[in-house]
This record gives sequence, C-alpha cells and structure tokens, in this order.
Amino acid sequence: YMIDSFVQMLTPVSLGWSLLGVAMGVIFGAIPGLGGGMLMALMLPATFVMPDVQAQVFLIGIYVGGVSGGLVSGVLLGVPGAPSAIMTTIDGSAMARKGLAARALSLGIVSSFIGGMISWVILSLLALPLAKMASQLQSFDYFALVLLGIVMIAFLASGSPAKALISGLFGILVATVGFDPISASSRFTFGLPELSNGFDILPVLIGTFAVRSVLTDLANPKSRTQHQLDASMRDVFPEGGRAFRYPGNLIRSGLIGSWIGLLPGIGANVGALMSYTAAQTFSKKREEFGHGSEEAIVASETGNNATVGGALIPMIALGIPGSGQDVILMAALILHSIQPGPLLAIEHPDIFYGVITSYAFANIFMLAVMLLLLRFLAKVIKTPPGILAPVVLMFCVVGVAANHNNLGDAWVMFGFGLVGYVMSWLRFPLAPFIIGFVLGPLAEERLRSALMSTGGDFAPLLGRPIGMSLIIIA
Repeated sequence: YMIDSFVQMLTPVSLGWSLLGVAMGVIFGAIPGLGGGMLMALMLPATFVMPDVQAQVFLIGIYVGGVSGGLVSGVLLGVPGAPSAIMTTIDGSAMARKGLAARALSLGIVSSFIGGMISWVILSLLALPLAKMASQLQSFDYFALVLLGIVMIAFLASGSPAKALISGLFGILVATVGFDPISASSRFTFGLPELSNGFDILPVLIGTFAVRSVLTDLANPKSRTQHQLDASMRDVFPEGGRAFRYPGNLIRSGLIGSWIGLLPGIGANVGALMSYTAAQTFSKKREEFGHGSEEAIVASETGNNATVGGALIPMIALGIPGSGQDVILMAALILHSIQPGPLLAIEHPDIFYGVITSYAFANIFMLAVMLLLLRFLAKVIKTPPGILAPVVLMFCVVGVAANHNNLGDAWVMFGFGLVGYVMSWLRFPLAPFIIGFVLGPLAEERLRSALMSTGGDFAPLLGRPIGMSLIIIA
C-alpha cells in the first residue's frame, strides 16, 4: 500500500495540491496572527468537492507550511508568526540584528525539513505501536511533563534565574483569568464580562513580541541600523548546510518533537521548547542561547516541525487528534464518510498510507518553497523601520481581530505590548512569560482532573515511573 500511495502521490494533480497547500501555508504562517491553522479552517469547505485523498494532501500541505512559515517573521521582524516559532524568534532575531538573517533563515528551513523527515520515518515505521504507547499516559504524567518544561525554561534562560522564574509564574497567573476549566467559575474578571473568556494566546503573543518590538524601536530609533539588518542571501545552501554540523542536536530534537507530537493537546510550541532546552543543556556554548545561537535555531525548528508527524500518528492510528490542525484533518475525513481510528488502515488503506506519503512530499515542497522565497524576503529586512512598523502593526491588528472576529482582542494585544515593554525595560525575559501562559492552563487542567479521579490523592503522581522520572528531572 505504501508503494501504491507513492505512485498516486506522483500524479500531477496530487503534486499540485500539495505544492499549493504548502505555499499558502508558508505565506499565512509568516503573517503574525494568521497561521496555518486558520487557513486550514478556511479551506475546509473547499475540500467538500475534492476526492478524499487529495483533500488530505492539500490540508497536510497547509499544515506543514504553516508551522514552518512562522520562523520567517520571527527572524526578520522579531515577531513569531505562530506560537511554535517563539523559541526560534529569540535567537533568530538576534542573529538578524548581527547581519546574519540569511544564516538564521537557512538554518531554520533546513532544520525544519530534517525534523519533518525524522518524524516521517517514525510515522511510517512505528505509527500503531507508538500511538498505543502514548495512549497509556495519564493526566499525572502530562502534568509532570508540563512542570518539567516550565522549570527548564526558567532555569536555563540567560540572565537571572529568579527573574526568569518570576516571569514564567506571571505568565501562569495571567492564564488563570476567566472561567475555571473544571468548575466554570469566574476568576480575576473583576466583574468585567470582556474578561470572562480570559486572554487568548494570539493577542498575548503578538502583543508581547510585535507591539513590544515596535515600542522598543520607537523609544530607541537607533537600535535598528541598516548595517545590523543588512543581510545577503548569497550562499543560501552553504548556510543551510551548517545545520549538519549538529547531528546529535538534529536527531535528539527530531525524536523529542515526534514524542511531544504524540501527546494529544500538547502542541508544536512545547516540542520547540523541549528541544531548545535539551540542546542548551547539552551544549558547550550555553551562554550563546538567547543571543543568536545556531544550535538554538536548529533545535527549536527541528523540534516544532517534528511534532507534525508525531501528531499525525494518534490521529490515523487511534482517531485521537494530536493538535488543533489534526481536528480539521479528521473533520475532512469525516465529511467524506471516513472514520479515523484503529480500523482506518484496514478499511481505507489508501487514506492511511496516503496521509503518511503526502506528509513526506509536503516537507520536500516546504524546503523548496522556503529556499526560493529567501531572495524576496531579503527586501523585508532592508525596509526602513518607519515604514515597516505601521505595516507590521496593521497585519497584527487584522490577524488578531479576525481570529475571533473581535476588535477587543486588538486592545488586549496593545495592552500586552506595554506589559512586554515594561518587562524588557526591567530585564525580565519574555520567553518564560509566554511559555508559562501556554503551559499553565494545560498543567492545571491535567492536575485537577487527575486529583478528581483520585479523590485528591497525590500518591499516583509519585507512583508512576514516567511521572516520577519527569518530577526528578525537574
């Protein structure tokens, strides 16, 4: 069946849909506030009239392109195009300010491709057994994993560990605003109905990075000089080849990302974070992380792209979506009267192996599209800040407001832009704040649901080998 799916994928129609999906995903992923997930949702109705296999080919292309495209704005503008590009933005934008934007982009693109192909190999060989293994994890294990992530990013951040930990805890505190996920009671809303749903990730993320960056440039107009941002796109391929100088980093990050992708509801941002912190732990140049480290970009981009293949495993093998994008892929199958799950490989082997094959081709097209676009992206970093800043803010407002069709999210974005500016002025790192905001609700929900099932007993947390091992590492 795998050979048949490769033959079917090599038809002009399938290749065209995959290439179109990847190109659209890269463009949407590079625009802060939009992203591949939104594009997949918008394109879902178009798949009604497409054959079932080609619908998956198209959507998987958008999925891969969207995750990879986030690094473009992260490196060139210092604004992550998606949460999965947060860790890449920290070191990628630092390299761009040193005149190494071409190297940062090339490293990120090649690492994205390698991460995708590592997870494709795992997806091809171990889909069913790995999915069954991941299904054995319990809520306490998820809580321990999230706790490890928060601790690692706090104490491996450059600068003061105390400030990094405070920043991460502040992110968790902000995430508690709104309805309690278990009891549905209001928390920290101060009687304001606008706060009842809490703060969405997009306005917080875009405000903290994009608006804060614009405010910093306005306050220090000489902070971005033409010399610092000037970068040649010559020698793109040799620059990208530098990723192979870190084979251990590539393999380790690919495996970490694939494993994180297996865990439902975790996401590519956690895959990037875990890969980043693991690379920093084993690096001989730990002091460079956060200031333009090549190893950091290789780790984060390999990790976040590897989660895509990992997340496809429980979707096709168990019928459990590993991410929000996988929910859309499942919806496309269900609309074609195909039920994802353990019987998919038996009843619809063309779909089962078609998903695996199309993921491989999507990664190949992503590499080609991204490298071809580099020469055009060079013009972005040569744009004067006075022209670039309003354009960036316009895209941010449109993307944030369009996400939930709510202009109030734009005001939240500007508010967190001020918060990010003050934190930077006080030298509190921003990455732990965002990571705490993302991981905090997940940790709380998993822990409290586990405690409800055990009657408030913490003993199972320390009694399970996986959870206990992660707690010890933390």
